[in-house]
Amino acid sequence: ENRMKYNIIYPTSLAEINPDNDNIDILVQTENGKQYVFVVATPDNLKYLMNKENSSFLKPGLPFLFVEKLTHANIDNVIKSLLEEDEQLIRIYGADIY
Repeated sequence: ENRMKYNIIYPTSLAEINPDNDNIDILVQTENGKQYVFVVATPDNLKYLMNKENSSFLKPGLPFLFVEKLTHANIDNVIKSLLEEDEQLIRIYGADIY
């Protein structure tokens, strides 16, 4: 098994957010020196954002990664899954930082 090693950094603590209805920026550093920013959100957060904008849709923007609940384990699982995919998906969902 040749899995890429990575480190997840949380600029905002998970303790400060609602794990069932929120979104969070995370920084992922890979073993090859690349750094990416991802936005991880819950499905309920999308509904909240639409209600906040009084809209029946969300315009395209920064792509979200979705988890049922914002926990370290769920976030780790979605990042692990994404890094096992091809580089194209990482570029779509994560902003490169140099």
